[in-house]
Amino acid sequence: RSELNRLNQMYITTPKGDLIPLKLVAHFRKAHVQSLITHHNLLNVVDINAYRARAPITFLQDGVVKALKGLPLPDGYHISHEGEIKQMKESFGRLGMSMVIAIFLLYLSLIPTFKSFVNPVVIMVAIPLALIGAAWGMLIAGKHGCMPAFMGLILLAGVVLKNSILLIDFILEARARGDSLHDAIVGSVRVRTRPILMTAGTTIVGMLPIALEWAIGLERLSPLAVVAAGGLLVGTFLTLVYFPILYTLMEEVKGFFRKGAKETPAA
Repeated sequence: RSELNRLNQMYITTPKGDLIPLKLVAHFRKAHVQSLITHHNLLNVVDINAYRARAPITFLQDGVVKALKGLPLPDGYHISHEGEIKQMKESFGRLGMSMVIAIFLLYLSLIPTFKSFVNPVVIMVAIPLALIGAAWGMLIAGKHGCMPAFMGLILLAGVVLKNSILLIDFILEARARGDSLHDAIVGSVRVRTRPILMTAGTTIVGMLPIALEWAIGLERLSPLAVVAAGGLLVGTFLTLVYFPILYTLMEEVKGFFRKGAKETPAA
């Protein structure tokens, strides 16, 4: 208020040389204005920065989205997420598309290997089975989705596919020797279970120090190990249980269509 009074009592010189109080030609009032105007893409912006200590960025983002939900904005105003959140969204989008392309290329590479369009589908069923274990592992460990966790999913997909390939390779060899479908499937599970469990067990044990953060600096890689270990643990057992069932169903469906194709010309 004292500053306003001083301005009102200030005298200025008119073009005729007379002195008059400034309050006669101007009106003063207090107002809050920006000390700095920032532009982005030729638009005025107001930056709101936040810094995190331990909370994952995805957790903070969920809180921000909930807080801003339903917030009325004047015409011409909008809210955009920048910084680490924006980079994470862009990275997730690129990784998601890369994973889809990788799965498609993997399917194409398995077709000439097994000379079948159906067998690669049965092999790749192990991926969603492993995702169940990955989700359980994240929930139990209290981890959130992040870039290392997504990288763990890519690692997990390659490992669990190997288990299915081992099983189906033994089945095809047994069928080529003349074994029945039942004997081939039972034999594959009996013979291949031990090496599959040994491989999965050693991988999980190797991931434990990272998952449990036994050294300084492993906090960022902990989600990767949790996803890989949890998905491999559950996915391995689910593959041993559901793979024989799915393969049997596929063979029965193929046999049904072969039988129908043979009976059609005779009709």
